[in-house]
Amino acid sequence: MPLSKIQKNFKEMILEPDYSDREQEVFRAMFRQNYGIALENRMKVYRNNIVRGLSDAAMAALPMTRKLVGEAFLEQAMRHYVLQNLPEEGNLTLYGMGFPDFIKEYEPARHLPYLSDFTRLEWAWEAAYYADDDRALDPVLLADISEEKLLHLVFAFRSSFSLLDSVFPLDEIVDFCRADEAEEMHELSNKGAKLMVFRPDLKVEIRKLDESEYKFLKLLQQGQTIERVVVTLLESDPNFNITDLLQKHLRLGTFSDFEMRS
Repeated sequence: MPLSKIQKNFKEMILEPDYSDREQEVFRAMFRQNYGIALENRMKVYRNNIVRGLSDAAMAALPMTRKLVGEAFLEQAMRHYVLQNLPEEGNLTLYGMGFPDFIKEYEPARHLPYLSDFTRLEWAWEAAYYADDDRALDPVLLADISEEKLLHLVFAFRSSFSLLDSVFPLDEIVDFCRADEAEEMHELSNKGAKLMVFRPDLKVEIRKLDESEYKFLKLLQQGQTIERVVVTLLESDPNFNITDLLQKHLRLGTFSDFEMRS
């Protein structure tokens, strides 16, 4: 039997014990059934080790979620996730990034509607932490560009940068999870949260944004020129100030590069 077939059948035997076809039956018959331990019970050892290892790898990215819902709940949810979403590559650093979509449909979490967005935030933090190192754009490079030409600039963002827009107050939940003392979570406000996640140096930061700042960054992230961003945002906010926001994010190190569009 070719190695690829052996690997396929062994995986099915461990992780899909109820699956059976002629090839699988032949493969199972290759294993010795003596020593008084049923083949299925021997496979459970492998199954539990694999699921446990993958669950631990994915749960390592969710320390705040662990505090929020409890160890037992998260372990059970992650076990279901792992069995339905085996890794497709050997590097497990970002294994589990699909968990937010899974938990949204996970029946035992229906009473926690914010959990999908919150785990998405934690995964954004994890992705930022492991993002490629890069350099912030030096504002000096823009010093000699005329005001007219500035309008045609398009900015590239740091590799760690991401935006999140949620109807839930994720920032309040973060504050609760980061509090030192154990306490009951107070009633959440009905405000949503627009957040920016990035790693300007060694530490990942989560910053809350107002509506205009979020739209400003979102439009730039979509590849819009400064001119297009200004025109769009002035339609909804007559007091929008592009200069202040541009200076702020050059100072923060949000951008990595720029180019001139004709």
